[in-house]
Amino acid sequence: MGRTILHVDLNNYYASVECLYHPEIRDKPVIVCGDAEARHGIILAKNYIAKNLGVKTGEAIWEVIYIFL
Repeated sequence: MGRTILHVDLNNYYASVECLYHPEIRDKPVIVCGDAEARHGIILAKNYIAKNLGVKTGEAIWEVIYIFL
């Protein structure tokens, strides 16, 4: 029997879950990240609206925070 490798990309999963539980943010760019006020951390997940605005997973929060203000 051959070896099977399964890779599941859950890049926007956590942002989608937040939109599911908070319908008021569904039409807004959503990112999951560290503490924006402390200006540290990276983007861990984003929804498609944020992606279309140019937000990238792994990008520093302070580089994209202007989109959400």
